[in-house]
Amino acid sequence: MVQSEAIGDLGSVKCLLSIAKKQENFDYDMFFTQLATIQKNCRYEAAEQFYIVTNEHPVECYRCNIPVQNYDEFIETYDIKEGDGMYLAPEDRITVW
Repeated sequence: MVQSEAIGDLGSVKCLLSIAKKQENFDYDMFFTQLATIQKNCRYEAAEQFYIVTNEHPVECYRCNIPVQNYDEFIETYDIKEGDGMYLAPEDRITVW
């Protein structure tokens, strides 16, 4: 149910990162922090279960964490290494466009 929206989230991060590459001294830390802040949302477990079965969007933590770990800019900004929780091997990363 969430496939198209998850692809949209991945694509939007890619678009924003392509714009960021053109900006001098772009602050990737601020970018990724704000992205996470936007998607951060506290829910009660019962509400979360209802959301999962009725909403076409991925759960908020996945709308941030899954897309960003697919981009070198994120991996490099936070010096994420193999074995770290947010590490995703290059061959497992999803790209769009």
